[in-house]
Amino acid sequence: MSSQLRLAVDAMGGDLGPRSVVPACIRFLQRFPQAELKIFGPRTQLQDLIDEARPQQLGNRLQIVSCEQVITQSCNPRQALRHKRESSMAMALQAVSGGEVQAMVTSGNTGALLALSRSILGNIEGVRKPALGKSVPTERGSCFLLDLGANIDCSAEDLLQFARMGVEAQRVHTGRRDLEVALLNIGAEAHKGTEEIRRAAGLLEADPGIHYAGFVEGHDIFTGVVDVVVCDGLMGNVAMKSAEGVIRLMGQKAFTIEKKGYFKRFFGQLAIKLLRKWRTQVEPSRYNGASFLGVKGNVIKSHGGASSEAFFRAMITAKECAEADLATRLGRALAQP
Repeated sequence: MSSQLRLAVDAMGGDLGPRSVVPACIRFLQRFPQAELKIFGPRTQLQDLIDEARPQQLGNRLQIVSCEQVITQSCNPRQALRHKRESSMAMALQAVSGGEVQAMVTSGNTGALLALSRSILGNIEGVRKPALGKSVPTERGSCFLLDLGANIDCSAEDLLQFARMGVEAQRVHTGRRDLEVALLNIGAEAHKGTEEIRRAAGLLEADPGIHYAGFVEGHDIFTGVVDVVVCDGLMGNVAMKSAEGVIRLMGQKAFTIEKKGYFKRFFGQLAIKLLRKWRTQVEPSRYNGASFLGVKGNVIKSHGGASSEAFFRAMITAKECAEADLATRLGRALAQP
């Protein structure tokens, strides 16, 4: 019987590889009985981990596609294109290209993924640079942030295109149509920032399909003042990883409260439960999974250091994108004048 949802999973990317991916896949199939997964990697290694987990009632919904070739973190995009066409990442992308699955997920090398995605899937017509973006939690709900590291050098036209793609992606995540878009800058004043950012502001303001709200600074991303924040890959990557570092520091500080003296512990305990609850709500693993927007297929990038829980969350993101057929929606949105 054909399932409603079919995903491809590259098991060999990231720091933990199949040790985090296989348990996440089993959990995903148990959570979604109508889903099927194709998992790509060395057959013996994957089968041993599946047998060790002893999953119940999966039937034939977890299919191993044997791939001995692996893309490491040190592999550059050119090497991936020339020598890694039989890798687990490339074969998972081929499954998307061939229509065997509706989306793919990987924790692998970002540069290699971008290069192979563009080569195997191709860009949506009119897209010059695909962007990496994801929805992050804010005080008022969520905000879609892009680019998160796919493109360092971006023109004003690239940033306008990112804005259009970010709006469509955020509509999938929120179901809302009335979304406000801002450009990430070093200040909110109109005269600040590089020439390209100021020129991008003019393009966004003139676009009738975008509700442009102006410039925002880094701290505004998480306040929820806007729904989509656009920037180049350097700014986006630094902003995202800085926020993740602060959250981890907060968790460590909460833990050390318990090791202080009696009075510090007493007063610390008054706040520690609330602190831990808030940290849980914004924990990066809960929001793992960024979309490569602009290629002809749904490609989800998990954090390289993802735990099994985090990779499971990336698979949830892939499910949402597949069910919404995000890549097709982006193609239609970008085709409009």
